[in-house]
Amino acid sequence: MVSVVSVQSKRFFISGKVGRTGAVPLVVPTTMLQALSSAGMGEWAKKSKIIIMRGTQRIKFNYDEVIKGKKLEQNIFLQDGDHIFVP
Repeated sequence: MVSVVSVQSKRFFISGKVGRTGAVPLVVPTTMLQALSSAGMGEWAKKSKIIIMRGTQRIKFNYDEVIKGKKLEQNIFLQDGDHIFVP
C-alpha cells in the first residue's frame, strides 16, 4: 500500500533581497503579496521594482502601490514555475 504524504510537484521560486530564498511549494492558491509576506522583504529591497518571471514573460509588481490599495490587479496568483525576483 502506498500513500501520498504531500504533493510538491508545483512550486514557485523567490530570490533577491528577501529573508528566505529558494523553491516554495505551491499547494494552495497563493498571491504575490502572500508570497512576499512569507519570504520577508529585506531592508534595502527595491519594493517598486519586483519582477515575476513566467516563462518568457516579465510581469512588474509594485509592492508599495498594492499595500496602499492602488493597482490591485498586480497582486496576481502565482503559477507553477514562476520566479519572483526582488532587487
